Amino acid sequence: MNKSNLIPVLKSFSKDEIKEFEKFLNSPFFGCAKFVLKFYKVLIKYYPVFNEDDIKKEKIFGIVYKDKKYNDALTRRIISDLIRYSEEYMTYKNFKKNDIYRSSCSLNELRIRNLGNLFRLRSETLMKKIDNSETVDPFLILESYFINVEMCQHRRFIRDEMMHESARMANEDFIVFFLKVFTVNSHRIFSFHNEIKSTAVLNNAFRERFDYEGFMDDIEDYESKYSPYLKMIRYCHNINIDYEDRISCSKLNSLISNNPGYFTNFELFEIYINLVTFYNYQNIKYDNIYLNEIFTIYSDILKKKLFHITNNPLQLSFCRKYISLCLLKGETESIKKFREDYFADFPELYKQDLSDYCDSVYFFEKKSFERSLTAAMKINIEKELFKKDIKILKIKNFYELDYLDSVYSEIDNLKHYLTDSETIIPDNLKKSRNFIKYISSVMRGKENKSGADLFVLKKELKKERLIIEKKWLLEKIDELSKK
Repeated sequence: MNKSNLIPVLKSFSKDEIKEFEKFLNSPFFGCAKFVLKFYKVLIKYYPVFNEDDIKKEKIFGIVYKDKKYNDALTRRIISDLIRYSEEYMTYKNFKKNDIYRSSCSLNELRIRNLGNLFRLRSETLMKKIDNSETVDPFLILESYFINVEMCQHRRFIRDEMMHESARMANEDFIVFFLKVFTVNSHRIFSFHNEIKSTAVLNNAFRERFDYEGFMDDIEDYESKYSPYLKMIRYCHNINIDYEDRISCSKLNSLISNNPGYFTNFELFEIYINLVTFYNYQNIKYDNIYLNEIFTIYSDILKKKLFHITNNPLQLSFCRKYISLCLLKGETESIKKFREDYFADFPELYKQDLSDYCDSVYFFEKKSFERSLTAAMKINIEKELFKKDIKILKIKNFYELDYLDSVYSEIDNLKHYLTDSETIIPDNLKKSRNFIKYISSVMRGKENKSGADLFVLKKELKKERLIIEKKWLLEKIDELSKK
């Protein structure tokens, strides 16, 4: 039965949800047949493992129906019913916690049933909650829009001031929400223009004719509860389409600082993503000018566990970048703390590999090269950037341990790997190839071979912008120069 879609669904349920789902099935309101519930009660005894030998259809059927002959058609129907009920249960769970639709659906039912007094009380309560909210994000804006639409519809036959005010507010909500969506979509098109097909006629026609900058200029001094939000949208848009716009970047940071608690964690996470993209460009081009700022953002994401907003573990790319930032900042102990504090949040498939990677980097910085190399040898992450990083880590360890033949072997291995790479971006390829160039020159100097002018080599290396492990290479040149 493990091939059935039912098992992954049940595995996704927590222990409490497993019990709650049984109550859901047992409720007469949902019309679940008793034999379906009985089948579920037997099947769920094998939660959460659901070993294939335990949950064979014939075996579960035999427990439910005792001595009756196995009926595959009936079993398939039961499984199909359970999948359908599980979807209804998950829909109910989602609806229950989703204020956007629950509020408007409640008002919609009261309105169409002509329950005017209840509608007024409920709508006033909902709008008071929204108006008193200290935070703003797309979900609250959308909830406000749907509520105002219902309020406008409720008053449409009276046509009083309240109807017009609700219509105005609904329109404002929609415009702010649209600007957010428009900005996100513009960033996506700007970032992935080579991948996005030109068949989006409606999108392209609107983008070409909408005077975004002129519109945002007109509302720059507009005062409402959405004012900071509109400014945030504009500044994020500006730094997304112009990676040199430091003024907008500064304004965005000031906006966050001057409005504590205004942006929800969901929105703050989105803002951080925009800032990180901007800082990455600036740091590459201007020699880590925003190193402190980007490290602060990554640290804040971890501290507040903002990555939990997407209900996903930490991304591999995030982990790699954070470890790299720790090295650049000289925060070696933060790497050890990262592994200890966030091991549970590592991607399940790479938990041990990431742990070993943290150990390898940490022990190298502590000059425990044997331990670093041992940890590096265990890592098996099938991602090109990680593979490249690990190969370079091995080269450094072999060099420090004076395993010169292994250094040459690993350099050759790295050369071939970079040549075969299809996903590493040009700048990263250039950085890695420059590392190969300079470590090869350092090796010639280490072995006292001709052509290794350390003074010239150091001078050239200092000027090189696109290179990784620059600090370590300079240290090795200095060490050779003293001999």
